[in-house]
Amino acid sequence: MRGGGAFSDEEIQLLRGLPAVANVTRNRITYSDAFKQVCTIRYLAGESPTKIFREAGLPPDLVGYKRIERSVARWKADAIKSVSGNDHLDDSEIIAQLVERCKRTLVTRRNLDNIASDVPDSSVPVMSEGAVGAYVSIGALDGDTAGIIIKQQARRIDELERANASLLDKLDKAIPSSTVAN
Repeated sequence: MRGGGAFSDEEIQLLRGLPAVANVTRNRITYSDAFKQVCTIRYLAGESPTKIFREAGLPPDLVGYKRIERSVARWKADAIKSVSGNDHLDDSEIIAQLVERCKRTLVTRRNLDNIASDVPDSSVPVMSEGAVGAYVSIGALDGDTAGIIIKQQARRIDELERANASLLDKLDKAIPSSTVAN
């Protein structure tokens, strides 16, 4: 493994299997929106970018320290612009707004999924939009909070994979086979 260079076929397959990775080519990694959000929040809360990437299965010796540095810097700048439009907010205020946005996104996705499937899943609790105010203290963003966000995203990925498999099964049953008995 050589960080920052071109990826081998084996490395590409390894990276494609990670929830944090949306796509990977020989020279580029595209990260999932959920990973970018969680990474930015954790970074602003004081965690090391390399630690966050390692925990997501993205070791710096594979991804490259420079790639991690540049990605996190870009995501932080985008996050600051998206929540404030200026540089007058401190990190805890930015974090609070990002967490609130992330929660609203999860609730919206969950509601859309329930409408689409017409089957509510009451076995997994989901926070309502009003569960947290516009501001969250920095103490509320411990490892447990980040863990909850990551678990919710992992659950969502699992739900999407199951729904996709179900749709493919229905499609296979709906399409008549090419060898039809007369």
